[in-house]
Amino acid sequence: QTSPSPPPIQLHPATPLKRQYTTMLQRFALSSIRRSTSSWLTTCSAGAASSPSSWMPSSALMTPTLATSSPSSLASISAQHPSQTPSITIRSRSSRSRRGLYDGKDVRFGNNVPFSMKKTRRRWNPNVQIKRIYSEVLDEMIPFHVTTSALRTIDKYGGLDQYLLKSKHVSTKGEGEGQRARNRVVQKMKHREQLKKEAIA
Repeated sequence: QTSPSPPPIQLHPATPLKRQYTTMLQRFALSSIRRSTSSWLTTCSAGAASSPSSWMPSSALMTPTLATSSPSSLASISAQHPSQTPSITIRSRSSRSRRGLYDGKDVRFGNNVPFSMKKTRRRWNPNVQIKRIYSEVLDEMIPFHVTTSALRTIDKYGGLDQYLLKSKHVSTKGEGEGQRARNRVVQKMKHREQLKKEAIA
């Protein structure tokens, strides 16, 4: 005895097979969307009922991306999201770069990458030279440990004195060569102004 064959699939006679298949897919997609929407609304209502003032959806609690690293933008972000302030690491300057005129240049670290891709650690030292630079205010040649980048910047500023007074890489505090020379230049300029006032009086 042969087993009875399964009954054939009943299709609508006026609708093609391809159209019926697409309508089935559309119904499945709509039902899944409805389920996800209802679950999300249930979660929102439960969270809002528990703490209506401080509750927010999970999509709104994402960490904001920084377009700029200015202090004002960081302050605004920390005020809006105090618990999710992004951590920013600022690399400290080496003690050697504090001693001379390095113009922001410092030791950099990285890898040598050969064809075999076996990386070995290495370092890039700044191009530091020992030069004597003329100061117009002090009227003398002052020796410095100076980088070639700083020499070009000194030419841009129009001399050593203008570089020491206007550059952001030379601060008023510290015991470096640039700080000591800057303090001497400032004292000399103040002394000249005082002499001028006494001469006029």
